[in-house]
Amino acid sequence: MTVDGPAGSTGARLDESTRRAGVNRPAPTVPDSRAGWWAVGMTFVALGVAFGFSYNFGSVVAPMRASLGLSAGQAGWVFSVFPFTFLALSGVTGRLADRYGPRPMLAVGGLVLAAGLGLTATAGHVATAVAGYLVVGVGVSCAYVPSVANVGAWFVRHRVQAIGIAVTGIGAGTVLGPIVTAALVDALGWRRTEAWLGLAAMVVLLACAAAMPVAARRRHADATWTAGRLAGDPMFRTLYASGFAMGLVLYVPFVFVAPMAEQGGVTPIRAAALISVIGFASTAARILFGLVAGRVGVVTAYKATTVTIWASFLIWVPSRSYWVLLVFALVFGAGYGGNIALMPAMLGHYYGIDSLGTVTGVMFTSASVGALFGAPLAGLLIGASGGYLLPAVVTFAVATLGTAGQVFLPKVHRSGTP
Repeated sequence: MTVDGPAGSTGARLDESTRRAGVNRPAPTVPDSRAGWWAVGMTFVALGVAFGFSYNFGSVVAPMRASLGLSAGQAGWVFSVFPFTFLALSGVTGRLADRYGPRPMLAVGGLVLAAGLGLTATAGHVATAVAGYLVVGVGVSCAYVPSVANVGAWFVRHRVQAIGIAVTGIGAGTVLGPIVTAALVDALGWRRTEAWLGLAAMVVLLACAAAMPVAARRRHADATWTAGRLAGDPMFRTLYASGFAMGLVLYVPFVFVAPMAEQGGVTPIRAAALISVIGFASTAARILFGLVAGRVGVVTAYKATTVTIWASFLIWVPSRSYWVLLVFALVFGAGYGGNIALMPAMLGHYYGIDSLGTVTGVMFTSASVGALFGAPLAGLLIGASGGYLLPAVVTFAVATLGTAGQVFLPKVHRSGTP
């Protein structure tokens, strides 16, 4: 039996698997129901764990390097395969979610994520560690787009706010995950920590899969977007090209803003705090921009997040003091968090919810190459120039290209609409 979601039928029935999971709510015949908000809660928890136990790499990298004898560059490649794999596979997992729903995808994600962290825990050389985080990326890809697309399908009036709250779990996990990981590493060592975190992730994601209300969607052949159909849509091609450009720059600050501060004489603790500021600003902005979108519209709010990211790099270029970098971290974090929160809702506005998993997943692949090569290329520029001015200028230039491709989007999509 299925739960008739916001697109649902008049004969809505209670989903038996949801009843067994203890979510004893009547299936809604209208959108924005209590069951939809339960889906928001399950997604918040699932994404908090999936990303919190993946973006915690900074808490295990030092003992991992000492144990495996890794250089800084090798350690960077261990982590970089995670966002690359997570983003590159989003088109596949989104399509599978449209076909099979979020529950099996979340369950598989929990199992694969546990396998990846477990493989990392057994690593004896860099290749095994890289393979472990590649598998982690597969697991997270199974969790993110499927669960977010399901949330979007439950809502109409409050869709932007619901997605914003759901993806705030990423920010919460990013803030808490490294803290929990650091405490466990201190008590258990990095290998046992990775193994235990994998087990915990598996249990939580399996529980979220069992308790997740699934929104039924009406299926019409002429309302289904495929990767091929999207490739033929002019507006999507523009979005994809700009997404590629933004992907090249979005991960650069996470790697280099702290070393840039240290080069200016700041203590390592204060320099590392800049990353925490990005995380906190990102978390708050996911809610804030959702509220803004409710007033001005999701397209206008999404454009504002892109411009905010662009403005942050304009601040970064002439930065010479810690306080300027702090302002940069606040502005960048706000733009980054709001952009991630509003993207699925923006795509739903243009392309509908019937294929939201596919559309969002394909869009995410645009940033995959940038996630893999952006920070290493910035590192080459730093080595060639002996400082951070050149990579900051190049980053700003690329961000300008990415922003230009998004600020002129129409309010209503017409060309290529099914």
